[in-house]
Amino acid sequence: MKTLNKRRLVIFLNFITLFSVAQSKYTLSGYVKELKSIELLIGVTVYTADNSAGSVSNDFGYYALELPAGEHTIIYNFIGYKTIEKKVTITKDLVLSVELPPAESALTEVVVSASKTQKKESEEVRMSSIEVPIKTIKDIPALFGEKDVLKVLQLMPGVQSGSEGQSGLYVRGGGPDQNLIILDGATVYNAQHLFGFFSLFNGDALRSVELVKGGFPARYGGRLSSVIDMNMKDGSKEKITGELGVGLISSKGLIEGPFAKGKGSFIVSGRRTYLDILAQPIILSANNGKPAGYYFYDLNAKANYEINDKNRFYLSGYFGRDKFYFNHSEDNDYYNSKRRFGWGNATGTARLNHIFNPKLFSNSALIYSFYKLGISEVAEQRDQPTFKLNYGSGVNDYSFKQDFDWYANNNHKVKFGLVVTQHKFTPDALVVKGDFNASVVNRKTEYNSLETGLYIEDEWRISKRLKSLHGIRLSTFTSEGKTYVKPEPRIGLAYALKKDLSLKASYASMNQYIHLLSNSGVGLPTDLWVPATELVKPQSSRQMAFGFAKDFEKQKMSLTIEGYYKDMKNIISYKEGASFLVIEEDIENDEIEVISWEKNITSGNGTSYGAEMLLQKKTRAFKWMVGLYTILDQTKISRAKRWQGVLCSTRQKARYITDISL
Repeated sequence: MKTLNKRRLVIFLNFITLFSVAQSKYTLSGYVKELKSIELLIGVTVYTADNSAGSVSNDFGYYALELPAGEHTIIYNFIGYKTIEKKVTITKDLVLSVELPPAESALTEVVVSASKTQKKESEEVRMSSIEVPIKTIKDIPALFGEKDVLKVLQLMPGVQSGSEGQSGLYVRGGGPDQNLIILDGATVYNAQHLFGFFSLFNGDALRSVELVKGGFPARYGGRLSSVIDMNMKDGSKEKITGELGVGLISSKGLIEGPFAKGKGSFIVSGRRTYLDILAQPIILSANNGKPAGYYFYDLNAKANYEINDKNRFYLSGYFGRDKFYFNHSEDNDYYNSKRRFGWGNATGTARLNHIFNPKLFSNSALIYSFYKLGISEVAEQRDQPTFKLNYGSGVNDYSFKQDFDWYANNNHKVKFGLVVTQHKFTPDALVVKGDFNASVVNRKTEYNSLETGLYIEDEWRISKRLKSLHGIRLSTFTSEGKTYVKPEPRIGLAYALKKDLSLKASYASMNQYIHLLSNSGVGLPTDLWVPATELVKPQSSRQMAFGFAKDFEKQKMSLTIEGYYKDMKNIISYKEGASFLVIEEDIENDEIEVISWEKNITSGNGTSYGAEMLLQKKTRAFKWMVGLYTILDQTKISRAKRWQGVLCSTRQKARYITDISL
């Protein structure tokens, strides 16, 4: 009996010991900020000096990692900032927010780590993604002195532009419509000013830019080729400051600062071209005293407020327009005409961050996105009826998005959530009045669609050498009584052959429920956004990639080489000779018919494959990168898309598309 009691006592003590050991792990969490401005920093690497645990700050600067009780040295590392070390003693859950000084600052109290000072590509499980520092955007020369985000992305491997000087992106064989462009969570449908020569993103107002070309995490969906995820600055909490820039054709200004006793901050940035004003005297002289011109303007604004330690509120928006106007007269005002052509975007995002506990972070967002183009003409001739034409097209989106970051433990970092979007497409709204066989056209086409996405993804450290980023997204789309339901599995693997060398592979299934009808690759605003319908199927793709990443610590360089294969289905384009505005005149019945866009399209499939290389020199200020890439398009539908970027002949395009019809 005594022996049995002793055994029970030993088992009980062992259980208590194991339980106490399990309970001796705690969570270190907090925000990573920029010194003085208190801007939250995205993508900061946080890890222990012995590499036993690590994490990365999320899109709102929040991080969390699990540590055993005791003393630890925590390293905070981010390109463009000094790497700092913090010694902490863990006896319970601890909140530690840190402020990183910019690399050019010289602060003696900051401890700079000696060896592991840069983020290692070989330690990242994700592939086919590039984070572009804002300083790099500002340092690269641009047309007319305008710093352009999309121009910088065109320099990345796997990315090609359209015609010279334009900002349309062709990523791994895809078209411009297959790029998901996100600004503070809101979708931007037309990202170009001046017919593609400038993008609408002001680099001075941006905090982060990331390009994802493959191995897509499950949280992204709705496009086939790439994701360009951008976040605006929060604004300085130190003091009110401003910037003013004057260029050859435009001027811009920025103001930022704190409010509510430092609990909140704001930033406002604006830009306008004035070439139309400078050229107006010449235009008036050459155009019989009638004005004409072109200009664009845009405005970015953002405010954030720290409600308490667990809640933060953000409100941000963008508004921009391009306007072309032309007035003309002949024979002493016997004939007069006024023409207007304009397009623009507007976005608005309201977000609430909430920390349920140190391991569970929540972001709730209400998002509005708007895009519209308009064409109008009024022609007057003495003793004749006035001719009027108004044409419009656009997209309205209302979205709710809920995301969670769950730091389960050091081996599992889970993201899950959902997004619901109500689309309202207006492919054409046409009004024609006048002496056009005494006919009047008043037509408006609208499609109301509902798109949803439910996702979960897990970054799993399977062993010391093997990591995985796997997940699944379930997307649905309902339009005109037709519902599509598509599962989209995603997986990425990274295996460390050595300390600084790893093999990587990824697979991603993607679906795109909206199409861009275009007559050219220039990215003109007359391109129409239309939804998938019962007749027009959604686009889909599968992409596989394989490669390796090598870090050269002494040289502070990294090298990545990737090969990929992608197939695409249900890519649509106009039939030969068709356009966004097709009117047929029925002389016998004295009527005008506007042909539906669904009757003007053809569809086909495509594949692309290639290899990419990226060599980066990483210093504290991120000095330079060199990319070399090769892309081979194997199907004529892909080449037809590329012709839009002036990469193959019209004869090839016409012959292929004529052979394929719905």
